[in-house]
Amino acid sequence: MDLGRYPGDYIEYFGGNSFYFKEELEETLQDKGATYSTDDLEEIFKPFLDPHIRRIIENFERPKSRLQQWRTCSGQEILKHQRALHSFDKSRLHYLRCGQVNVGNLDEVPLKFFSVLFEKSRDEIENIIDAKEHILHPSEIRRYLYAALRLQTYFSHLLTRHQPEILDPLQVDHHFVEEICKINSDEAFFQGVDFTDPTSLHPYLMKYVILYFDHTFDPGLAWDEYMQEFKWRHQFYRRSSSSGVATMGDKEACQCLGITQEELRNMDLKQLTRHYRKLAKKAHPDIGGDEKSFIKIKEAYESLSTKKC
Repeated sequence: MDLGRYPGDYIEYFGGNSFYFKEELEETLQDKGATYSTDDLEEIFKPFLDPHIRRIIENFERPKSRLQQWRTCSGQEILKHQRALHSFDKSRLHYLRCGQVNVGNLDEVPLKFFSVLFEKSRDEIENIIDAKEHILHPSEIRRYLYAALRLQTYFSHLLTRHQPEILDPLQVDHHFVEEICKINSDEAFFQGVDFTDPTSLHPYLMKYVILYFDHTFDPGLAWDEYMQEFKWRHQFYRRSSSSGVATMGDKEACQCLGITQEELRNMDLKQLTRHYRKLAKKAHPDIGGDEKSFIKIKEAYESLSTKKC
């Protein structure tokens, strides 16, 4: 049967992701005595479906033969496929599966991490990743993009480079925009996509700009993680041998935090924590602060915060 120049004309859409084939198509096939199923028609007409609906259908398919194909590849062949993937794609998928800012060498991760992206078009990759991004909590959006764009490479301090919540926010914002612009002008990223104007941001990347600036870092967990690692690395940190609570007195603790005891009495825990974090950010070593002062601020806060609980 000659389907003409536009085979998609035989497909009718009636809302949502639903579609059917025009009666004249099936009538012609029946007249010719063709034996077929609806699945056969969907497979034949899949290239002519609306791209969005086609991606949804393909996401429900599980091509076991393709998976077996990658399993039988040699290590060098697999590495070749992984290196052909764009670093932004690999970093995004790694965070979505592991939740780690420090992604390490992505060429050494197991095949199962990236085989879902092998030999996929840009549209297909974006659809796969977009479906997985829905698991992210709003407070995790910025951390995800920090990891996906490998922004930690711009920061040298080992303790803070993987904790974006406690870095200079203006620097992080600057490098975020810088990396987005690099991808926007990267022809390798847009291979197969009809996009030729690097001076305007592609919708695939505009989405991330909106997400980034519509959300904020959640500093609470990051500060706790950072301080625990910092204390572990520095033996001069003093703790009580019995209770584990810092031994600093109230007067000395207030002096370390730059407040009077009267000001302390008028603060609730939330205000005290906000004041502490502001001081700690100024004192942390990544921006030239003194390590001992940094530890003293933490010790003072721990001593005073127990009285506000």
